[in-house]
Amino acid sequence: MPRLNLQRKVLYAFWALSLVPLAVLAFNSTQKLKSVETLLRESATEALDSQAASALELRAQMVAVEVADFLGRVEGNLHDLALHPPDPRTYLAFSSHHRRPIWYRGGTDQEMVEIREEIPLYSEIAYIGADGRERLRIVDERIETELRDVSDPANTTYRTETYFLEAMQLPPGQVYVSHVTGWHVSMEEQLRGAPSPEATIEGAEFRGVVRFAKAQRDVAGEILGVVVLSLDHRHLMEFTQHIHSTEERYVVFPVYADGNYAFMFDDEGWIVTHPKYWNIRGLDPEGVLVPPYTSESSPEKIERGIIPYNLLYADFIHPNYPVAAEAVLRGETGVVDVTNVGGSQKIMAYSPIFYGGGQFGQRGIFGGITIGAELQNFHRPALEASALIRKEFTRFASETWLLITITGFLVFIAAWRLASGISGPLQNLIAGTQDMARGKLHTRVRVTSKDEVGELAASFNAMAEELRDRRERLLRSLDAQWRSRREILRERNFKETVFENIETGILILNESFEVTSANGPARRILELPSIVRQSPLTVLFAHWPELLEALKEAPLGAGTERWSRYVSAERAGKVFTFRLALLPLAPGEGGHILTVEDLTERVNLRQSMERMERLASLGRLSAGIAHEVRNPLTGVSILLDELHDRLLAQPADQSLIRRALQEIERLEGLVNELLNFASLPRSPLTHGDLNAVLQDTLFLVKKQCEHSGITLITEIEEGLPTFPLGPSRLKQAVFNLITNALEAMQKGGVLTISAAVCGDQIEVRFADTGEGIPTDRLPLIFEPFYTSKEGGTGLGLSITHNIISEHGGRIEVESQLGEGTTFILRFPLEGG
Repeated sequence: MPRLNLQRKVLYAFWALSLVPLAVLAFNSTQKLKSVETLLRESATEALDSQAASALELRAQMVAVEVADFLGRVEGNLHDLALHPPDPRTYLAFSSHHRRPIWYRGGTDQEMVEIREEIPLYSEIAYIGADGRERLRIVDERIETELRDVSDPANTTYRTETYFLEAMQLPPGQVYVSHVTGWHVSMEEQLRGAPSPEATIEGAEFRGVVRFAKAQRDVAGEILGVVVLSLDHRHLMEFTQHIHSTEERYVVFPVYADGNYAFMFDDEGWIVTHPKYWNIRGLDPEGVLVPPYTSESSPEKIERGIIPYNLLYADFIHPNYPVAAEAVLRGETGVVDVTNVGGSQKIMAYSPIFYGGGQFGQRGIFGGITIGAELQNFHRPALEASALIRKEFTRFASETWLLITITGFLVFIAAWRLASGISGPLQNLIAGTQDMARGKLHTRVRVTSKDEVGELAASFNAMAEELRDRRERLLRSLDAQWRSRREILRERNFKETVFENIETGILILNESFEVTSANGPARRILELPSIVRQSPLTVLFAHWPELLEALKEAPLGAGTERWSRYVSAERAGKVFTFRLALLPLAPGEGGHILTVEDLTERVNLRQSMERMERLASLGRLSAGIAHEVRNPLTGVSILLDELHDRLLAQPADQSLIRRALQEIERLEGLVNELLNFASLPRSPLTHGDLNAVLQDTLFLVKKQCEHSGITLITEIEEGLPTFPLGPSRLKQAVFNLITNALEAMQKGGVLTISAAVCGDQIEVRFADTGEGIPTDRLPLIFEPFYTSKEGGTGLGLSITHNIISEHGGRIEVESQLGEGTTFILRFPLEGG
């Protein structure tokens, strides 16, 4: 508990005596007002909830009356049609005349559009002879030419329908009315990966019918045939699909998750209209009714959504579902609280659909209408009224407490001034003491009195002077230590910066040849773990046996001189060149420093320059030889051709001459390739589209791929940047690479060509699934005259290499024997 000084004691005592009575009075008034507020809110909530429930129940009754009236009109249409002869023109006119508008969603899942249109009321109209064979059948306002024998239920649309047989058994004037019949739509089929019914449009839609059938009789009462009207199920959906229970407006499709929707069920408890189509009764592919969703349904069917909903079996979801269904079958209207499958708590109004046609005549009830409202939205009017009452009472309480606060503030000011006059002299001494405690050692306490307080002040001032002197001596000592520490930290940071940022990898070895530390370049070059602590060199270099083998030659004794070696290692078809150096950690001490330099790029650059010099020399030599050989070859070819014409009487000799001419032609082709390689024209490079070059070349080889059984896959990025290129020369290089890939897949395979921007360059890949190239041959494939194909010249890849180099690019190859080869072209972008 904090200690109270004299000023605070006086202040708090005066303040409490003034404010406590006011606070008690305000508190008592607030509690009384809260009781009144609670009573008013409860009364208003109860009245508004009762009114809302009555409105919801009345709305359900109105929809039920509309459905009953609609079914009665359909039955009347059946009686009217039965009076007409089964004439195609008459039936088509009947179908065209009976239409109703529907409102539904169209478009795609990404772009939904609302559509309103009129569609036929009956998706199918049929006239069936007394023998069971259809005489006339109209489907979606079109006359069907394929007529069926529906006396066998297996020939009906849904495999098990008995509307003809039952209509034949009815007394004169009676009609047959079926339940909703259609193929069941599962959750997978409706959603197709969408999270909810309202999020999908492209999913499957429930399409069913309600069959109305009546026997047509002659004057003598003999049955001539049966008239069948198949009511399109979508017209039943229109009665419930657009209802939003908490608002007067209608919606094209309700949101199932919020619970504000309506649905219809039949006299057997089956749901027949619902936003979730998998809840609607339906048949399996064999025409058998899919069992209802129960507590014993298998997890597989629940997951796939093969679970039509029957309210009489839904007590495991909420016990009020069968209560509402049974009440409807008794002809009762009411309201119950339920929880749907999605977990929404809602209030549900229900009302029976009074219709006694066909087999529904026993109860006189077709089914029921339910309209649900999510509890929070249902109670919204009551909650808003309650919030308004609470707001007014809160405002009154706030104003009361604000008045008390202002009074307390004024009392506080008066009490503070009184307390200050009493405790002023003591406060001066306390303030000086606090300044000293905060480090203001030059502060001195001034008290004019000569009493004990004055003596205390003089002693305090002497103590402060001594503290100031000692503090100055301590600060001078600390400053010297801080300067020394900064120099040590600067030197350490300099060494750490050099150690971590030098391009050479550095590893510190102790006397046991264990790695105690390694810098970042060493970890990157040798792919070591990020943290190295007392790890044996043999363990860290387990993936680099070549380096361990070279280190066996190093002298490991203390004080030995510097040792270095160049080591080559091959990984994933790429040859790495390292320079190892070993030197003592410190003179006269154990341990060593091992440095590792990655010279791969430097060696590859030197080899590339040597290769370019070699190719230039070879080009000049090839050009000279080709020019010298070409002219004699032409002369020999002319002489052999003349000799061939003179030996018309000697076929055997002519055959030898023709073979010699063929060999000369092949030799001339080789000479031409030599000239082409030696004097490659450097066409001017202009900004062009690499995509166009690739597409033009692919057009030339597509047929060849099809004939060779090779699947061609292209993954070319749209909108590739342009860069300077020679279209014809680059097309030649691409064609060479594709031709090599096709020749490598004699038994068929897959050729994948991709192009994309990678950083500041464009990367093009040609990947085949052919034989692959042995590792020892990879360094030689771009050398002139090197070939592994019978009859090849070995210049194709050399020419390709030169073309890519002309464009400032690079060509690389990756290959696994037996798996395939990938050639990679990289072209730099301007400004990259």
